[in-house]
Amino acid sequence: MKKSSNTNIPGVRKKAPGKFILDFRDHNGRRRQKLFHGNKVDAVRARMAILARRDRIRAGIEAPPEKTQAKPTLKEVWDMFTKHRQQKVDGGSMKQNSLDRYKWIKKSLNKYSPKLLKTSIDQISSEMIDKFKRYRLKKGFRKEGINTELRHIRAVFNFGIKQDFINISPMSDVSNIKVTKKDVRFLSDEELVILKKALEELDLSDKFEKDAHDLMVFYLFTGARVSEALLPNFTWSCITSKTIVFPVTKNNTSRTISKMKPIDVVLKSRRNLPTGPFQFTYDQVYNRILYVFNKAKLENASPHTLRKTAGAWYYMATRDIFAVKCWLGHSNVTVTENHYTGLIQSLRESDDDAFEQLLTKQLESKPDKTVAL
Repeated sequence: MKKSSNTNIPGVRKKAPGKFILDFRDHNGRRRQKLFHGNKVDAVRARMAILARRDRIRAGIEAPPEKTQAKPTLKEVWDMFTKHRQQKVDGGSMKQNSLDRYKWIKKSLNKYSPKLLKTSIDQISSEMIDKFKRYRLKKGFRKEGINTELRHIRAVFNFGIKQDFINISPMSDVSNIKVTKKDVRFLSDEELVILKKALEELDLSDKFEKDAHDLMVFYLFTGARVSEALLPNFTWSCITSKTIVFPVTKNNTSRTISKMKPIDVVLKSRRNLPTGPFQFTYDQVYNRILYVFNKAKLENASPHTLRKTAGAWYYMATRDIFAVKCWLGHSNVTVTENHYTGLIQSLRESDDDAFEQLLTKQLESKPDKTVAL
């Protein structure tokens, strides 16, 4: 009888579609594992090749590998990974700000434990990464942000597997933090009143406060991501008498919006700058916007809060989720709906109430008995 293709084969375990774990003992009798990418037949052949090489070493036909082959540290692997990804950036298949995130996460790891980065990559366990995860939680970092960090760390260890530094990633036993989906943080009408007062109290003769004011207004009325409005991509050539074009967005597409009056006022006041209206780094933008939020005593707010606020109020003005998707430049309307689920539902309830009142009033009204002559 023909055996089923699902029959288990000793030493070959399915991990995921297209991935198998090969179990074997090396020439020293130590249990080993290796992750194989491919189909089951090739996985079996790969294990047979490993066993054949082991037997040749045991028989003295082939020289054994060095007993103490040094493995690179996590820092060294991270640097190799960064260099590899930089080639992708130079080739246009990856954004520089995506690569920058890996640099920031590496700094976070170093701040948590310099010793961890100096540890040989094959000696890092899932427990070590879990401790980092708990440390970030204890420090008050957002769960979504920590999950993003774990995703990037996972990519570095996967790179280590491809370079044959390790067989299995310690991240395979590190789970993401469960996150309850909720509306993104945006400023309410009361908070906007407070923000307006803080903006009016800024000293526009002071360069720092003038820049802070202009950045707040610009991001609030454009819904732009911080990087979209900065050099080298966003220059004066992106601005016409009626429109503003953000040539490079997160989805590698351009986005065009109308130039509203508050934005026009800000841009005209910055015309003396040669290359573009906002000649800042991300950190400089962050510091100036945070300065205004602190002045207004608005908590849990960041530059991205301005983008989310713009999207929320654009929806309240239009009641058109597709229009908001296009205006913000989201990849699809589902992303927009997920951001503003609570807001959409609350407005829908008010629409239902208005509908009920209108229809009830009409049904209860007395018919007009006037007969036209």
